[in-house]
Amino acid sequence: MLEPGITITRIVEDAFFSAAGKSEPRIRIEFRVGDHGPFVERIPKADYTAQKRDELLNKFAREVK
Repeated sequence: MLEPGITITRIVEDAFFSAAGKSEPRIRIEFRVGDHGPFVERIPKADYTAQKRDELLNKFAREVK
């Protein structure tokens, strides 16, 4: 669960292209922490879960606060 003050503004799928030209789908999360942001975090689509997303955003928010 997200900590108070974190607001997700958008979640979309995009792709990352390696130097070798290989495409890897990723989930891009755009969010704000209070009045700060917007910020962006990306998680490989194969690893994406709501729990992983919340852990990542909560960790980031603790550093911003």
